[in-house]
Amino acid sequence: MKRFLLLIAGVLMLGFVTSCKEEGPHKDDIVKFSAVINSSPTVPKATSSAQGTGVFEYNKNTMELKYNINYQNLKPTSVTLNVANPAWERGPIIQTLAENPAATQVQGSVKLNTEQQTQLVVGMMYINVPTAENPYGEIRGQIIADKFEE
Repeated sequence: MKRFLLLIAGVLMLGFVTSCKEEGPHKDDIVKFSAVINSSPTVPKATSSAQGTGVFEYNKNTMELKYNINYQNLKPTSVTLNVANPAWERGPIIQTLAENPAATQVQGSVKLNTEQQTQLVVGMMYINVPTAENPYGEIRGQIIADKFEE
C-alpha cells in the first residue's frame, strides 16, 4: 500500500512539474537589466545628492553586455563595473567603463566570460562611480534583471 501511495504521489508531482509553464530570462537570448544608482549602497558609506540610472542588455550568444549609464550632481573620476560576493559588500573592478568622464552619460559594451555571466545573472555586479572626495564610490547601483513579460 505504501508503494502504491508513493507511486500516486510521484505521478501527481510529475503532473504539477510538467504543467508549470517554463518562462524567464533564461529562455531569451537578450536579457535586460537595470540599476538605480545613488549613495545608499556605497561601501564605505558616502552621503551624496548625486544619483543616476543604468540600463543594460546582455546577449547570451555573444556574451556582450551593452550599457547606458546616466548620472547627475557629481564629477566622477571613473565609472566602473564591479562584482561583490555577497552583493552588498565592496568588490573588485571587473572593467573600467570610463576614466574621468566629462559628460553625464557613459555608454558602450563589454565582453563577459562565463563566470562573469553567472555573477551578472545572480545580481552580484554593480556600477560604481567614485569621485575625488569618495574614491571608493560616491554612488553605486546593483545591476538587477528586469521583470520579464510573457
